[in-house]
Amino acid sequence: MAISVEQLIDASLRQHLIEGEVLAKLRIDARRNRSDILEVIAAHYRLPVSAFYQAAAELRGLSFVNPINLTPPASLLKRVPQALARRKLVLPVAETDDWVQVATADPDDRATLDALQRLLNKPVQAVVAEPSSLNVALNRHLNGAPQSGIAATVETDLIAMLDNILKEAYLRRASDIHLAQEESGLRVRLRVDGKLQDYHTDADGIVANGLISRVKVLANLDIAEQREPQDGGMSYRLAAPIDTEFNIRVATAPTRLGERVTMRLLGQEAQNLTLPLLGMAEKDMLHFRKAIRKPFGMILLTGPTGSGKSTTLFAALQEINNPELNIMTVENPIEYVMDGISQIQTGPKVTFAGALRSLLRHDPDVLMVGEIRDEETADVALKAAMTGHLVFSTLHTNTAVGTISRLADIGCEPYLIGSTMNAVIAQRLVRKLCPHCRKPRTASADEAMQLGQEGKQITVYEPVGCAACQGKGYRGRLGLYETLWFDESLSRMVSKATGEEELEAYAVSSGNLNRMWDDGTVKVLAGSTSLSELQNVAIKKH
Repeated sequence: MAISVEQLIDASLRQHLIEGEVLAKLRIDARRNRSDILEVIAAHYRLPVSAFYQAAAELRGLSFVNPINLTPPASLLKRVPQALARRKLVLPVAETDDWVQVATADPDDRATLDALQRLLNKPVQAVVAEPSSLNVALNRHLNGAPQSGIAATVETDLIAMLDNILKEAYLRRASDIHLAQEESGLRVRLRVDGKLQDYHTDADGIVANGLISRVKVLANLDIAEQREPQDGGMSYRLAAPIDTEFNIRVATAPTRLGERVTMRLLGQEAQNLTLPLLGMAEKDMLHFRKAIRKPFGMILLTGPTGSGKSTTLFAALQEINNPELNIMTVENPIEYVMDGISQIQTGPKVTFAGALRSLLRHDPDVLMVGEIRDEETADVALKAAMTGHLVFSTLHTNTAVGTISRLADIGCEPYLIGSTMNAVIAQRLVRKLCPHCRKPRTASADEAMQLGQEGKQITVYEPVGCAACQGKGYRGRLGLYETLWFDESLSRMVSKATGEEELEAYAVSSGNLNRMWDDGTVKVLAGSTSLSELQNVAIKKH
């Protein structure tokens, strides 16, 4: 047995995971569409089912665990009848001289807990676990995993398995899904807020091969080719109540134990992209809005892969998108589909530079180049910016000022860079502290000094972990920005091939450069993120 749906909903309300007014509307929708109310709530709030069980655990003052990540002693497992463990969904997970810890889906089932206490001859401590995780853990630890099944049912199982993985990825707000074959079978991991999390399935090697083949079929890849890396893509729709469709970029690679697959879930909700959601400082936002409305010039976003550059670019395009402007993009792949914008995807026969040259003959006002990778693309983009077009693009550099040196290194003329550049924005993503459970504390003297508040008593916040953030202490991500705004003096200095240190000194003294550490400091003091997250992506310069 497990905690009832109404108990889960009540716990979620009392733990402020969901709101009463929204719940009333969702109940009406669920009745109208004959849908499961818990699935409707999960889809609306984008929460996995485990979050509701964690809320129930918190309400009862109990710990919440993922039993698959635990390794119970074999001697302890032998003392519990398998039939009882499977029927009542209980699994002993730890033992000391004084007590036995038991994972259960129903901590209110005192009869079962009392029976276990008599069996084990020790007091039992209940910890809460989500039922599907308990089932997987029971199958794994009790050596009773179901067989792979007859051939006629494998296809149906694979369809359901892939759907469940993608559904869980959507509810957890994952950006990537990793499918890897290991000795123990299929390992599934989801990248959530930049960190990988395990998602467990009962899948042996045969099922793993079948699932990977299914992904390859959907992505139009060659299922017979298993020794060469392949790239493809597909569109996937999750049924109601989630009822959403998104594009997936698929990459395969051969490994020692078989193929592995990485799926990148590409953002399709471009209509929700707005500049205020990016978290840019008010002063920088004013400069950025002014820069993206200039009739010509170049705006560059820099940073490593996965730092949110495309999101920032498309939020800017969404801001200026109107029928009076002809906006065209060259991308690989197309991450955000936007109405009113012509989007071209590069491929084996279409390069960034070639597509950009072609677009210049289509009377564009605004051009977006997905990435500047070589001298040819950079040269065409800079000349387009010089001849009356507003050009957006991205580049891989660590700092805003370092972008100038990088463009010069790949062969761009300094006069071209200086005469076309409007702004350079270097960015990183940090995890946002969960507002439900973040914990305030007084910063140490060293921390206050790092945050530019030497000698002051200041408050910083730490992650704790609750149902809303699935025990991580963080929920969602926030951009940290290093912004470099060009004026006439800075443009002249760049045109004269001035050194990086001199450019930076002028930009700081003139107020044209806002360093990433300074931007992050403001967000740490505001309680948006933690100091450890800032230290992971930025360095304080003295």
